[in-house]
Amino acid sequence: MRYIIIACFLVLLGACKGKEDKVETNPETINESNPVIADVIDKTMEADSTPRNIQVDSVIHLDIPKDSNSVTAKGHLDKKGNPVICYLPVTKGKQLTATLIPENTKANIRFSHIYLPNGKTDGPFSPNLKYNLAQKGTYKIYIAPNRMAGDPVSTDFLLKVNVE
Repeated sequence: MRYIIIACFLVLLGACKGKEDKVETNPETINESNPVIADVIDKTMEADSTPRNIQVDSVIHLDIPKDSNSVTAKGHLDKKGNPVICYLPVTKGKQLTATLIPENTKANIRFSHIYLPNGKTDGPFSPNLKYNLAQKGTYKIYIAPNRMAGDPVSTDFLLKVNVE
């Protein structure tokens, strides 16, 4: 029995190593004569794009518009107390100002810590954050319940971020 399984595995492995067809995905070569390929590429690009300013699982990718210096996002903390991680790319600006507004007024949430682009961390903070941005790069801002002030409570929250 063991030999049959090994033989089947080797046959499948050999079939997988066969000649691979390369599909050209250069946008200039895709035209109306081949709409199927264009459709597949469009759907793949949509699936690969990361939603901005919306919480997906426990992550929010913040994206400040080019004509603005602030952004607002809505998130949710569950009763388990797992943090929400906000990724903030910083290319300009010297100071970060952020505010958390919980929907449930009994929820005591805060900015628990911030990861700097160089890997260092700082925190904990209160529901209001003022932080000097000494370097460019992606900052990771963690939002979590304040466990020193009681049990975690599930709540939606509004996050306001301003970079100047």
